[in-house]
Amino acid sequence: MASLQWLLQLSSSPFLLFASTLLLLKLLFNQNSTKTKPNLPPCPPKLPIIGNLHQLGTMPHLSLRRLSNKFGPVIYLQLGQIPTVVVSSAKLAKQVMKTHDLALSNRPPIFSAKLLFYDCTDIAFAPYGAYWRHVRKLCILELLSAKRVQSFSFVREEEVARLVRRVSESSNPATVNLSKLLGFYANDNLCRVALGRGFSHGRDYDRHGFQKMLEEY
Repeated sequence: MASLQWLLQLSSSPFLLFASTLLLLKLLFNQNSTKTKPNLPPCPPKLPIIGNLHQLGTMPHLSLRRLSNKFGPVIYLQLGQIPTVVVSSAKLAKQVMKTHDLALSNRPPIFSAKLLFYDCTDIAFAPYGAYWRHVRKLCILELLSAKRVQSFSFVREEEVARLVRRVSESSNPATVNLSKLLGFYANDNLCRVALGRGFSHGRDYDRHGFQKMLEEY
């Protein structure tokens, strides 16, 4: 009888039901988890579901510095569902970025990167391997060489002048939408270099779908 009353009371309280569900899931997880735990770096106390997100605050760089002072130069954080290792030492960062870079060079598969960058076939999110080395070689030799970058210096100069002119010609200089103007500047630079022309004139952004694409991006 007491058990029935407890169940009725539980079903009438959303908070108790939520807390009980979390407790049940934690117990099931602990039962299913193996006895041998992975050898992870020190981890600050974390909360269910959000992990350590609440400890980052509005200035994550200062929060991470405080955590590294307390737990050491290498700490393990659970950012929601994403396990993250933070290195706060220049010496250890060199080990990660240079000495053992091949073992740590891959990025985790991210849904947004798969959607935006054609299943992670770009240079930033492609997994390390023969394809990534080939794309990197093309970028260094054909796209980002000093000679190629210098050859488009006139484009950058013209777009900077156009940006300044757009700001000065604004009807209300006190409320200039710099985000929009800087977006035009960056994308006209890229479009003129990659496609041979800009798309910010005569509502071309709307006609060709650039504005919608940028907003979705």
